[in-house]
Amino acid sequence: MAYSILIVDQRPTAVARLAKPLAGAGYAVTTATTFEAARERLAAQPPDLLIAAERLGLFNGLQLVLRGRFDHPEMAAIVTADANDPVLQAEARSFGAACAVAPISASELLSLVSRTFAIRPM
Repeated sequence: MAYSILIVDQRPTAVARLAKPLAGAGYAVTTATTFEAARERLAAQPPDLLIAAERLGLFNGLQLVLRGRFDHPEMAAIVTADANDPVLQAEARSFGAACAVAPISASELLSLVSRTFAIRPM
C-alpha cells in the first residue's frame, strides 16, 4: 500500500510542482489550496505525510501541522518556505516537521520525503 501525502499550498502551480514527482514515485497524493480545505481532508482521511506551505492565507503551514498532529501524532510533516528562514526551520523542527526551501527539485523532494518517512513519529 502506497503512503498517502496531502500537499497544501495556496498556489496551484506549487501544488502541481510537488504532486507530479510524488505521484510518479507511487505515492497516493491529494491536494488542497486553502487551510480550510486541508483541515477537512485531514479530518476525513489523515495522510501519512502532510506537506504544507509556510503561507496559507491568514494561517501558516505550522498551524496546520499542529492541528493535524493533535489528532494524528504519527503523521509526518514538511513545511515549505520561499526563503531560507532559520527561525521557521527551528520552529518546524520543534514541532517534529522538516523544512524545505521552495522551489525544490524533484530528486531533492523525493529524498526529503523518504528521509521524513524514515524518522516519522510512531
